Amino acid sequence: MDVFTKYLYTELNMLTRALEIYIAEFVGGIIVSKRSTDIENLNPDHVLSFNYSDTYEKIYGKEKKIKYDYIHGKANINKNVKTSNLVLGIDEYLNDERKDSELEFLVFKKFYQRVYKSTDNDYLNWIDRIRDEYANYIENKNNMLESYRNSHNSVMKHIYLVSAKEKIPKHNLYIFGHSLDITDRDVLRLFICNDNVQTKIFYYRENEEDKRTLGRLIKNLIQIIGQEELIKRTGGLHKTIEFIPQAIS
Repeated sequence: MDVFTKYLYTELNMLTRALEIYIAEFVGGIIVSKRSTDIENLNPDHVLSFNYSDTYEKIYGKEKKIKYDYIHGKANINKNVKTSNLVLGIDEYLNDERKDSELEFLVFKKFYQRVYKSTDNDYLNWIDRIRDEYANYIENKNNMLESYRNSHNSVMKHIYLVSAKEKIPKHNLYIFGHSLDITDRDVLRLFICNDNVQTKIFYYRENEEDKRTLGRLIKNLIQIIGQEELIKRTGGLHKTIEFIPQAIS
């Protein structure tokens, strides 16, 4: 790391620590007088937080058995510049040919900081389970269809066919308060681009006709999964993405 990069990285760490103190001391002390009914009505078993605060855990998660994963770290007043694990960085901006060789500014990238600062990564286990379930579903469906084709027993053929037509076991993904910024593309794609995940993206609006936030979210989602994937997943009988306006308070 050259002198200039080291200086910038030192300044970034000091800024990150200042942000941590602000969140832990000021934001953490705010008394919440209103709650979102959209959030309150959900009963998730896992929460992946891109925030540094534990707002959901304190306000909505009490008396609920939820597994939390603070992917960008969790603000802690007792830490310091060296021990803080908050992630404050940028997206991968180089193409595939350059990203693994031009590493001068690696320390500023989010994925590097997540690894270096050992932030929570339980979400990778969640992804593995989601994908394994889908792979097992496809394997079982193919086996049932093969058995159906090979069987000469009408009763068994019916059983095999019914089994093959069983619906995919679905996981529900609810997204609140995330701008779908490209800096989190690597993580969001892992969840959204699964055929057994129903994604519901809630967006803020000031009135019934307000779609400004919706427009920004659609634009950002295109940068994350691409136009073709967006079109495929937001329409048709097997759509997996839905945009939902939040209740107006």
